[in-house]
Amino acid sequence: MSKINFHQTFPPTLEYLSRLLEITNMAEEITKEDISKKTGIPTGEISGKVEPHIDYAIFMGLIVNISETKGKYKLICTSLGNIIKSEDIGLREEITQLVCHSRLTSLATGAPLWRYITRYIMPKYPRGIKTILLEDELRKTPDFATGKIKIGAFYSTYIKSFEAFSLLTKEKDILRVVPQLYKNELLYVYAYSLLYEWEQIYKNTNEISSEQLEKLKVTGVFGFNDAMLYQILELLSEKSIIKINGQLSPFTIIKISSSEVVQNSLYSLLY
Repeated sequence: MSKINFHQTFPPTLEYLSRLLEITNMAEEITKEDISKKTGIPTGEISGKVEPHIDYAIFMGLIVNISETKGKYKLICTSLGNIIKSEDIGLREEITQLVCHSRLTSLATGAPLWRYITRYIMPKYPRGIKTILLEDELRKTPDFATGKIKIGAFYSTYIKSFEAFSLLTKEKDILRVVPQLYKNELLYVYAYSLLYEWEQIYKNTNEISSEQLEKLKVTGVFGFNDAMLYQILELLSEKSIIKINGQLSPFTIIKISSSEVVQNSLYSLLY
């Protein structure tokens, strides 16, 4: 089933995601109506906010659904979800929201609409893009070639939901990326995002070229330019997370750590 419009026009509500985290690690399968009663997230027979928020939480890497019964759920917290549940269950910290954004836009496991706009389309338009042109750009991609695209939830994600950082602005009919500055407390977020994509796209590969790195589209996720990305790579090298091999042209980077290891340090630079 296509996940293009899984959101049903609803943007992610942080409070609802938090409530889902609170009821994870279920002992048995339950219905969306059961989840609604436990969490207070509204739902109905046909539509509602429970199912979209389960999908959001899955795309963000917070939970998995291991139910084998259609129409029922058995939600289990991921290792990343457990860390966030322990450190910031309300999802209010910039670190938390950026990690969720990074996973929501993942090339391999993210939500299609968020992935294509953030990693492929917006970097092509540093001065901004009109919404009508944005929809035209989406139509060039086979996933969006036919059917109605409900795009409003994408805007609301960054204009309303993720309030801890300002990545996008929408004025009248123009969407723009807000260039971001490096923040030391976010270093392990950058590391996690890079390593997670690397592990998904280049499985079992511990060394990649600068051209392969470019294909991960990391700069689009954080609103960086190439110079900023290289500065971050150097800092990650100092932390022994990666190693830069500058003797080759083009240069390569070697993976020393992993996303599973790095995620344990996500909040460490806050203290």
